[in-house]
Order: sequence, then structure tokens, then C-alpha cells
Amino acid sequence: MKSSSDLFPVSLMKADVLDDTYIEDTYLLKPNNSPDQTVQIAVTRLGYYNSEGARGMPVILFHGAFSNRSCWMQPEEQGVAKTLLDNGFDPWMVDLRGHGDSPVNQQYQNNSLEAYAQFDLPAIQAFVYEKTGQPSIWTGHSWGGVLIATAVAGKYLDESKIKALVLLGSQVTRYPFALRVPFLRITAKIIATIKHQHFAPALGPEAEPKGVAKEFIRWSSLWLGWRDSKKQALKKSWKATRLPILSVAASRDRSDPPKHCRKLINWVEQSVKKDFIVAGKASGFDTEYSHRDLIASSKAQTELWPRIIHWLKEV
Repeated sequence: MKSSSDLFPVSLMKADVLDDTYIEDTYLLKPNNSPDQTVQIAVTRLGYYNSEGARGMPVILFHGAFSNRSCWMQPEEQGVAKTLLDNGFDPWMVDLRGHGDSPVNQQYQNNSLEAYAQFDLPAIQAFVYEKTGQPSIWTGHSWGGVLIATAVAGKYLDESKIKALVLLGSQVTRYPFALRVPFLRITAKIIATIKHQHFAPALGPEAEPKGVAKEFIRWSSLWLGWRDSKKQALKKSWKATRLPILSVAASRDRSDPPKHCRKLINWVEQSVKKDFIVAGKASGFDTEYSHRDLIASSKAQTELWPRIIHWLKEV
């Protein structure tokens, strides 16, 4: 079968028509650029059914931990992806390894954000650019935003092909206190090592591999913090990025509170444009937002995402 890309093997996995209005084209990328040659990544492009018109600026969307691309297509709400499309953008939704439509790879238990950042995101960037010919807006919710920041800090991406970054409830400095108590930290490491995957039904439908769990514990260290596997600090190179960045925090988010989301964007010193929004009453919103509300609530559709879209159109 002919590949949908000249870069590496890509197959059109499926094309789903939604309500006779929208169509989802799901591509399965096999970049063959990592030590695990079985890695395949599903990337879904949302468009209008039976429309051949020009596409807008691409927006690449990354879900958070224990989730998949469905978080951008809420059945009970308009959803972020449709909102972006209806406002002239070209949304591309990513399923990380072993999530959603992306198959479980052979070395699944060793998957980590660093591996995604080093191997998968450059392939996604190259493919989307090949299809669109335009720089993309990179948008991530929660751990998805941390993944984007890790890829930028690790210098794995071509910044000339990035228009802007949008981080939603993303931070790298606040972790459960228990992980900073020596005995409990050791216990958590043992559990993370023994279990091949970890579930959190309250947070989402997907499992996370032990590699991600071990990485989370490593980053929670007071002394090491946000570093790559070679113990190189990511903060230094993150500070130097010149990309426009919008960070959005939820006022009543307890897991990724506003002050820690603000800290991540405040580290950046060279950005040509950076802005921070706290979604809550103190900032003029009608309600106090939770972590999930940022991407899955009726209020976000009417008052938060119009602000984000306005910012994107000004970049």
C-alpha cells in the first residue's frame, strides 16, 4: 500500500464522518526513528465533510496523562477541536503511544515523556508540516503541555516550524508531598518498577506505562527536578526559547495550581510574547475552573476558548 507520506511509512487508518458535518482522518505514523522499531503513532485531523476548501493554521493537540485524543472531542459539548476548526484553524489530535488509536509498542513499559519528546514529536512535526506547509501551534493539556515543554527544552523540535505554544494546566514543580518523604518515595519507586502499567480511573480511561511513572517520581525530586535521563537540567534551555507562549491555569486546580503553572512560563526569559491566564472569577470569568474544565466544560466554550483563539489570531 502506498504511504501517505514521503518521509516514512504512514497509512490512513480510518476516516469517520461525524453528523454529516465533520470528518476525522486518522493517520498511523511509523517513523522508525527510535530504538523500538514497533512504535506507531495515531494522528487524527479534523475537517469538514465534503469540503475541499483551504485549511487554516494547524494546531497540534496533545492529551494529558491517562487520557487520549477524545478529550478534545467531548460528546456533550462542542469540544475544543471543533471550536478550533469553526474558527478557521486546522486541528490535529495526537494519541500518544499505547493510547487511543496508537497501538501498544513492543517496549511499552519503557515509554516515557522524554522518549515521546525525542522521537515521536519530531516525526509528528515533520508529517504535519509536510501535509500543511505551515508552522503549527502546539497545544497540550496537563502532562501533554509538559511533554511539549520537554521537547522544546530538549531541542528536539524545529522551532522555525512552530508558531506558538499553548499550555493548559501544565507545570513541573508541584508534586505529591509523599514523593518527597524518603521512605514513601522509595516505596513508590518499588511499586512503579514492579507494575508494568498504572491505572487511575478517576483521571481518565487509559493506563500509563511504568516508564512514565518512574519519570514522574524522578522529576519530583527536590534536588534534581525536571531533568532528562542524563541528568541535564531542562530549565536552562527552556528559559532560552523565543517562541510565543500562552499558559492557562484553572483557579481551583489542586494538582496543577496556578502558581506552579505561572512558574513554568515565568522561567522563559527570551520569548517574543508570553501571557498567563488564570481561569477564575478574579480574572473576570463567571466561574472557578477545575483542571478538566479547561478543555471540557460549557463555560470554557463560551468564555475561555474565545480568549485563547483571540490570542492565537494575534500571534
